[in-house]
Order: sequence, then C-alpha cells, then structure tokens
Amino acid sequence: MSNLPVNPLPSIQSPEMRTQFLSRVRQALGHAETTVPGGRPVRSDAVIREVSANDPKRIARWMQYASDNGMCVQRVRPDEVPAASQKALAEHNVRRVMLNCATWPVEPLAKSLRAAGVQVHCWTDTGCTQKVFECDAAVTDCRYGLADTGSLMVWSDSGFGRSSTLTVNLHVVILPVDKIIGDLVDAMALLARDTGRNMPSNVVIINGPSKTSDIEMNLVTGVHGPKFLSVMVVDPQPASLA
Repeated sequence: MSNLPVNPLPSIQSPEMRTQFLSRVRQALGHAETTVPGGRPVRSDAVIREVSANDPKRIARWMQYASDNGMCVQRVRPDEVPAASQKALAEHNVRRVMLNCATWPVEPLAKSLRAAGVQVHCWTDTGCTQKVFECDAAVTDCRYGLADTGSLMVWSDSGFGRSSTLTVNLHVVILPVDKIIGDLVDAMALLARDTGRNMPSNVVIINGPSKTSDIEMNLVTGVHGPKFLSVMVVDPQPASLA
C-alpha cells in the first residue's frame, strides 16, 4: 500500500467557481458556451395531445384501449362493486386478498368479501407488507385512468403500498369515471396538485397485465407483476351504463 499523500479534488462551492469549472470542461470538449433559455417553450396541445381533459368520449376510449391492452374491463354502479369484486376473485379461486385503497371505502368491501368466505387483509393492518406476499390477489383503487393509452396511474404514500400492485397474481382495480382524465399532461398536473409537489417515491403507469419478451423473444405474462388485471369502472349514473 502506498504511503504517498493523496490530494483531494477541490470542492466547487461558489457559483463563480462552478461557472469557471464548467467553462473549462466545455472548452476541453470543444463545445461553445451555453446560454440559459429564457423560459419553457410554448406547448401546442394540438400537436402533443390526442385526448383533452373534457373530451366526452374519454371514458369509452379508456375502456376500449384498456381492453385492447389485456385488461378485463366492466362498468358497474357503486353498489355493485362488492358483488363484482367477489365475481372477479371467484373466477381465479382466490382465497386470500389484500385490500389497499387510497380513497375508496375499504370496510364495506372487506365485510362483503369476508361474508363470501374470502380471507381479507387490509393495508392498514399490522404486518401488511409481509402478508401481501401470502395473498392470491389485491383489490385496490388507483389515482387516475389515462384515456389516451387506456392506462392506470398509481403512486405510493403512507396510505397506499406499492407491493399490492406488484406481488399478486390477480390485481382488481376500482376506477371511478371521474378519475378518467385525458392523458399524462393532465396526470402530471394532478400529481403535483395532489402531492403538494412532493414527488412520491414510486409512481407507476400500468398499461396491462405484466409481460415481457426478454427471454428469447417469447412473450411471458405475470413475470414482473400480476398476470391478470381486472378493472371496475364505477359509474354512479345507471343511465350512462347503456
């Protein structure tokens, strides 16, 4: 081992020193001096957006695209959510489920599922982060549905755990129609509004059941997340269910 003294790199503390340092780097690379833009470029919604926030067809579009993405989609009234959840779980012989909802009422749903003989765990339970690995399915709500791609947006916080959307074989999602928005432009604005601009540690756009073709280009589902994804689009107005 060498006993020669080591000269640490000088710290670049002041803005002037940083400017000088970066200027020398640019010169060494043969780059011209850069200028700071005066502001963001003007956004052209006609170019970047396919679905506006108020598009009356956004719900139908979301449902069509989500179905095309491999999700099982149905439209139900709020009072039909427990029965629809039971049916989705029964189709996959689910015996143990994790309930994890940021805004949807959990207790009525938990009571209904327990009455149907399903063992229910809630994300607020002690040890839920371990119990979720023992569950066959999870029933969760989501933050928003993105109509332009038929996607779901979720993010983690103290009341919504990320593992319930990743570790189970079946993911059942509750999506109220008023949570279906135009696209990611709207979603990022709402994310900033809902979180007070404190970016969550985990934000995920779910486009369908988990799948990959990394291994010899063979498509395999359920590798990185749920193999089955079922979504209940909740509409409080029966007349619009036609």
